[in-house]
Amino acid sequence: MRKALLLLIIALIPALYGVAPVSRKIGPVKVSIEPGSISETALAAVSEPFTEEWLERYTSDPMAAGEILSPVLSSVLPLSDPISGEEKAGAVDILDLATGSVYSFIFIDGKIASCYPSYSPDSPEL
Repeated sequence: MRKALLLLIIALIPALYGVAPVSRKIGPVKVSIEPGSISETALAAVSEPFTEEWLERYTSDPMAAGEILSPVLSSVLPLSDPISGEEKAGAVDILDLATGSVYSFIFIDGKIASCYPSYSPDSPEL
């Protein structure tokens, strides 16, 4: 019986490596980022300071996006340790492991259209 249990455990170990990690805040974590995906774009965007060049690079309308995104992103970018959740309907959640904050990015035609903080450790729990 012990040998059978040991063999079963040994057989299951490789399967554990194929399981994607799951975050309580963003759900399944994206472990393989596809080139050109919105996850790749969001991770690149949050790794840079929020500037006029950032708006030109990552949004389709820098003027309007600056008005919408500046209150949210100007004080937090760049994030120091971002990870991406799974993409859903043109949106993706980015978790900053350093602060525990989550930012939800909405994309239209591969460009950031909106972003809002969906979780902050400093905000009161409801």
